[in-house]
Amino acid sequence: MSARKSLRSLAAVMTASILVTAPVVADETMRGTSTNDTWMGFTVLSGGKGYAPSPLGDVHYRDIGPRDYEHPIMILHQSPMSMIQFAEAQNALADMGVRAITVDTPGYGMSDLPPHQPTIEEYGANLEYVLDHLGIDKVLIAGHHTGAQIAATFAANFPDRVIGVILHGAALFNEEELAGYQSRIGTATGTGRTPQPDGSHFVRRFGFPPPEPGRQEIQDAKTWLTITSYVQGPDIGHYAAFHYNMMPDFMAIKAPGMIMTDLRDDVHYIDVRAAETRPDFKYVEFSDGNLLEMMAQPEKWARVAKEFADEIKQEQRASVE
Repeated sequence: MSARKSLRSLAAVMTASILVTAPVVADETMRGTSTNDTWMGFTVLSGGKGYAPSPLGDVHYRDIGPRDYEHPIMILHQSPMSMIQFAEAQNALADMGVRAITVDTPGYGMSDLPPHQPTIEEYGANLEYVLDHLGIDKVLIAGHHTGAQIAATFAANFPDRVIGVILHGAALFNEEELAGYQSRIGTATGTGRTPQPDGSHFVRRFGFPPPEPGRQEIQDAKTWLTITSYVQGPDIGHYAAFHYNMMPDFMAIKAPGMIMTDLRDDVHYIDVRAAETRPDFKYVEFSDGNLLEMMAQPEKWARVAKEFADEIKQEQRASVE
């Protein structure tokens, strides 16, 4: 080989090495090709992600915050959504020094589709595999709508693993309400998800809840609700929710509880009924808005959850002393 060829080969190797090992330096503005691109997408879920094997398939979780925080807060999303619903609240909790865990309910987000139609009780029992995988003994468990149902059944049936429970939009349906929801399953009254040439399938999904001009946070939340409706498979969480009699589990919860509500949420009247049924639970009117307010006000949600966790831990320490 000639000296010139040898030098070229050496230069090629050195260049390849530099390309592999040199750190990528990005423009701090991260504006891409848009002049007003403030939409961060799934990048708000940076860090802490992994998978836990379970009977309902691999469960996608995100675990962030200080490792030495005792009894983390585990947060469960509504159907049809994913952990993105609580991404900003989870980030705020971590900033407050709280270890927080969100999961994609099996069949939603990046979790596997279960091998069969689960019940709410199965969804609840499945969480134990996530906690075991993470090596966590106890949590304060919180959930919204379907997530609240799953939180309730877990708190009732796994009391040794729960220090408290937050039910935001409790979805404590009675027999008449369940029958009404069940009668509409399989009908053509839904918006449907079959893609249409004009994109109207997205517009229909975006129509709920009604728009709130001037509130960008709600429009962002509505966008996520639309997007996640197409990320998921069949809406098996709602099916489970509409076949779940929550009252026995709700009454069996021994841990301290909190019911959070939004005054314009469709299930607000049920939250009031739930609070009357369990007067020992703390009752908080989170907002005068709709079911997306925890996404529009994530720092407030995180603060309320942290304060409740602090109260529980303070009472536990006082009882020991």
